[in-house]
Amino acid sequence: MKLRAGSVVLPLHSPIRVAEEWALVDNLSKGRIGISIASGWQANDFALKPENYSLRKEVMFRDLDIVRRLWRGEAVLFRGGDNKEIPISILPRPVQPELPVWVTAAGNPETFRMAGEVGANVLTHLLGQRLEEVAEKIQIYRRARLQAGYESEGHVTLMLHTYVGRDRQTVREKVHGPLCNYLRSSVDLIKNAPQAFPAFKLPNPAVAEKVEQGMKGLSAEDLEQLLEFAFDRYFDASGLFGTVEQCLELVDRVKEIGADEIGCLIDFGVDFDSAMASLELLDEVRRRSLQASGGTDYSIPALIRKHRVTHLQCTPSLARALMATSESREALRTIQKLMLGGEALPPPLIAELKKIVTGEIHNMYGPTETTVWSATSRIDGDGADVHLGRPIANTDFYVLDRHLQPVPAGVPGELFIGGKGVARGYLNRLELTAERFIENPFPGTRSPRLYRTGDLVRYRGDGNVDFLGRVDFQVKIRGHRVELGEIETALAQHQTVREAVVVSHEDSSWGERRLVAYVVLKGSGSDNGGPSNKDLQKHLRQTLPDYMIPAAFVFLGRLPLTPNGKVDRRSLPAPSSERPTLEGDFVPPRNDVEEKLCRIWESVLGIRQVGVKDDFFSLGGDSLSIIQVAVQAEKVFGLRLSIVAVVQARTVERLAVYQGDVSLVYGESGRTDARCRRRRQADRLHRRVSRRFQEACFPERTAADCPGSCAESPAPVETQRSPDPEEGGSHVRRRNGAASGCPP
Repeated sequence: MKLRAGSVVLPLHSPIRVAEEWALVDNLSKGRIGISIASGWQANDFALKPENYSLRKEVMFRDLDIVRRLWRGEAVLFRGGDNKEIPISILPRPVQPELPVWVTAAGNPETFRMAGEVGANVLTHLLGQRLEEVAEKIQIYRRARLQAGYESEGHVTLMLHTYVGRDRQTVREKVHGPLCNYLRSSVDLIKNAPQAFPAFKLPNPAVAEKVEQGMKGLSAEDLEQLLEFAFDRYFDASGLFGTVEQCLELVDRVKEIGADEIGCLIDFGVDFDSAMASLELLDEVRRRSLQASGGTDYSIPALIRKHRVTHLQCTPSLARALMATSESREALRTIQKLMLGGEALPPPLIAELKKIVTGEIHNMYGPTETTVWSATSRIDGDGADVHLGRPIANTDFYVLDRHLQPVPAGVPGELFIGGKGVARGYLNRLELTAERFIENPFPGTRSPRLYRTGDLVRYRGDGNVDFLGRVDFQVKIRGHRVELGEIETALAQHQTVREAVVVSHEDSSWGERRLVAYVVLKGSGSDNGGPSNKDLQKHLRQTLPDYMIPAAFVFLGRLPLTPNGKVDRRSLPAPSSERPTLEGDFVPPRNDVEEKLCRIWESVLGIRQVGVKDDFFSLGGDSLSIIQVAVQAEKVFGLRLSIVAVVQARTVERLAVYQGDVSLVYGESGRTDARCRRRRQADRLHRRVSRRFQEACFPERTAADCPGSCAESPAPVETQRSPDPEEGGSHVRRRNGAASGCPP
């Protein structure tokens, strides 16, 4: 959630006040604010600073530069009461290093251009503008940013009056009075320049003649006629009004003009209860819009391209997932330094990465208790020789036996870490702190305390350290540290479970470790009446995070034991490939699509028989499995499968049809009716034409500089009181507290 202030009428305020008060709000909100600035328009407002009225736009951009400098921590010279210059800086220091700022533009192309030149975002609206006109001004804005040397395309927010209902006529009746009152408040602006606002195109020559005379002779009847005509135009073309389907059509048009986001103005006079109730339908517009377009692309490959990333740090599990798609592999080729850590780094993965990554690959090691990283090593050659490297600066490694005595090179021992990075302990967990953080048994060293890692390692003769495994039953699953005993304890609390053992099992098809639970039930074992996989997973989710939920459950009559009576974990059987016990009966695939999807799920999950009604996650699926499903589906169907579709569908049956809303094509609705086919064809044509236009106009721009724009979720913003957001407002203004004018 973000907090955006708008519009701050900057020429009416001291830039010191604007910067310092919004820095305070930035602290209170933990770095969530953004502000929109406006130049102001109402002459009476400038009683506060009459000297700024004639050059208000120039003053706005001048003071914006000062606000930004103060925000960054610079000391800026101002004149004091004695007319001497003094350096001024602000307190408290804001949380965000840069102030997110929008320039409010009502329709003047020059404002769009100037906003682009200073690297600001843009807030605009459709009061007096058509979408086609806004599209041209967005191009002016983006071109100005490019010419000014900014790499990104910036951010354009389009403010729309918004009310979503079940049928259009009800919506029209609900917003008619409030919107007419809102438009009536704009009469002064209409008097000044009626021809500037298409929303107020005049209905007949008689009224037009009166308006041209400055509306001085406009009767109350003529005014109402004008407002009715303006309401019709605004309701039909300039607001987010109507049913979900009708609003989606306008959202699609907003995407096409290149706007990044819709700011939904919901507080314009509609009663509170109705406005709040309509938010559920507005959220449906948001969700369906994101499904149809994929939303703003926050995938790792897209972010690497957009920001020209050179250094990437991730877990080996994530790196393996990135290797699964051609898009991700292409993005990895541009990485100069790939840093892998958080879990053991397998040599086969390195060999695969070496084929793609042209830069350096580093193995990073270190527990959180010693401030994340404690040792690193650059991986050279084919990656067959993987080690932890040597301790980083101000860090000491001790490889000790169970008597806390050093072991020679080549002999395994437990790793203890000392140095400046060692934490003081665990908050409010004294026993665990005493167990893991010990006094250094070797006096005279620079490390008074050591952290016991539980990692089994050995020193090499060259001083590098090999990782051999764990001395306890703690494992790493997709970068998360997991205590197997914690899962076993939670399982044993189920009313039907007598004993439980959990181990990490490597999936040979994916090279990924998964959790497998071995369960001994009370009474008649796994006979009728025992819990299903879903029952046990539901029980565990009450107390454990998702990454600690076993992917498979194996029911045994008893656990294998060693001669001394301990559980023999090495003798536990491998998980069966048979379909696990689920709540519903097995339903076989009934058509070709379901058949192919079932085969994909069976291959990924290692299960012989998958039914069309089986829940993906109850079968042991997880986030990495979804990626595998997507990769295989692309090969089988020739289409890109939406990961969101798998998560939301959960069964083959629902994924195959997905209620007509999501298909196997990522970002398309999946409906095969003629209308949707035409829309998809139009979308492809639009993208192709846009790309050719960009190449013709801006040949120097690369693909990374020109990501496709798409609308973000409609986000409610504050009430619009001013008739002209670019110029700020005269009706709402705070002279005490945080400096702001009318919200945009």
